[in-house]
Amino acid sequence: MAAARKKMTRKELLKKPDEFITFSNRVYNWVRLHLPKVIIGLSAILLAALLFFGYRTYTQWQENLAHEQYFLSQEEKDPDQKIKKLAALVQDFPRTLAAQNGRIQLGHLYYQKSDFPKAITAYQSALDHGNLPSSLRVMVLESLAYAQEQKGDLPQAARLFSEITRGGQDLLKENAQLSLARVYQKQGKKAEAKSAYQEFLKRFPESPFAQVVKDRINRL
Repeated sequence: MAAARKKMTRKELLKKPDEFITFSNRVYNWVRLHLPKVIIGLSAILLAALLFFGYRTYTQWQENLAHEQYFLSQEEKDPDQKIKKLAALVQDFPRTLAAQNGRIQLGHLYYQKSDFPKAITAYQSALDHGNLPSSLRVMVLESLAYAQEQKGDLPQAARLFSEITRGGQDLLKENAQLSLARVYQKQGKKAEAKSAYQEFLKRFPESPFAQVVKDRINRL
């Protein structure tokens, strides 16, 4: 068994250097030696913090202004004036959430006016800017598909409806599958239409449209 440690006398303890003081001296000496680098580093951190909080303040200010403009547009009863105000909102505050709402609403308003090219542009712009919740993105995709169909671009409409049927969201899949088959049928693609209708019955056998789909298959 190892011998017990010899206890240090008070005098010896007082002579022993204090660990905290020794460490502090080392830090002080290091800082003094590297003072220019320390100043540059601290300045960079301070600048980054100022830029971060400045950007957050600016973006919040932009969001507030954009929302005010959006709510003002909702008070308009004239569709043309509403379109004008929403278009100005999108142009003035393009990166805000209010602008995203504005793009989607512009798409709906243009669709109602049967201006399908502008509706397509508005819906596509909303998708391109991103930041849409997955369920809302599916709704915009469906609106874009309908606008493409109304415009007469059936291949694009079929591509979009197909994308919805293959997506991760169950929302609107039933309607998209039915629409996909209808668009194929409009194109004269009987084999693709029949396959899409059969896929509809396989995936949604309890749908209230099941009998209608069976009748369409029989007529192909």
